[in-house]
Amino acid sequence: MLELIIGNIWIVVGLWVALGAYLLWYFFGAKTIQPLSLDALAITWKLHKKQAGCTAAHLNTILVKQNKVVGFKCDCGYNYTQKRLIAQKASSDMQTNLVPRLSHKITNVVEAKRSLQKLGVEYSSIRKV
Repeated sequence: MLELIIGNIWIVVGLWVALGAYLLWYFFGAKTIQPLSLDALAITWKLHKKQAGCTAAHLNTILVKQNKVVGFKCDCGYNYTQKRLIAQKASSDMQTNLVPRLSHKITNVVEAKRSLQKLGVEYSSIRKV
């Protein structure tokens, strides 16, 4: 009888450890791809060029998921994808603070290209992720 109780205690302890490990992963490890505004894309690319000493004249590819910009690939081989923790909420004012012509949604490729050129960013292609 005592062995049965001790065996059940180990099962309960094991379940609590598994739950704790899952919660740690969920809050600190699990990530999802998030949209990136066009001006944030331009700033991130310019920051990459400055910090890495990149001499690329333009972006190789803009990464898109569900008609939203999520990252880029530079000519030097640098890949950037905006990721956030699953438990972290996206900024609720991100969409309202953007100037309409610099929306992070790509509805018109020509308009997006013009907007990025105004920010000093040129790209070769758009690839869906």
